[in-house]
Amino acid sequence: MALFPQPFIDDLKTHADIVVVIQDYVSLKKAGANYKGLCPFHAEKTPSFQVNRDKGFFYCYGCGVGGDVFKFLELHEKIGFQDAVKLLAQRFGMPLPEMEASDEQRANTGERESLLKVHEAASAWFRAQLAGADARIRNQLADRGLAPATIEALGLGYAPLLRDGLRRHLLTQGFSDGLLIRGGLVVQRDDGSVVDRFRNRLMIPICRGTGSVIAFGGRAVDADQQAKYLNSPETPIYVKSRARCGRNL
Repeated sequence: MALFPQPFIDDLKTHADIVVVIQDYVSLKKAGANYKGLCPFHAEKTPSFQVNRDKGFFYCYGCGVGGDVFKFLELHEKIGFQDAVKLLAQRFGMPLPEMEASDEQRANTGERESLLKVHEAASAWFRAQLAGADARIRNQLADRGLAPATIEALGLGYAPLLRDGLRRHLLTQGFSDGLLIRGGLVVQRDDGSVVDRFRNRLMIPICRGTGSVIAFGGRAVDADQQAKYLNSPETPIYVKSRARCGRNL
């Protein structure tokens, strides 16, 4: 399937008022700079679902679900991203562009899909490492007022002090060193060896508006560790200026 061109998606997102779209499904009331309502994704009696029109973003403080207008339609209508684009274009009267995918476009799409898959696998591994980490590591999150439910909702994890623990795990999952290097998850040294980019760090996933993990931020665990914060480099799926979610610890 051919992908819609990014300029069209960006233009559609600019024209699509997220408050108008969500009000088709949820009763919202103005609350300061945001709009509030009962979350459509879990049962609740007190509104914890908020929509920010200026940022084009929704988030539920009860269940942790959030994203842009495309993500809302994907979740609520249980459809894929392409169908969400079509539905939104129809809602705001924007004609869909006609496109045929070239061989190069198909190759680029395949690489992006692989990079998204490897980041999801890396995120799951980081979360598992945090669950099995010693109390000293987990207490650093608790000391910042993060409850277990919040940690889970945010997808926080831990990169252990291993030379290539993540790399070895992902290789067993069928991913290649080349893909890991292009995704910024590992670093190839001058001597040809390949090591994990993130080691001994609390891991914060960086997501696109749809919720897919596209990069990571890592915070140093030890006070004398350099650098305090380390982020993924820009990749085919991660452009820093476009990333919407992520959190500093």
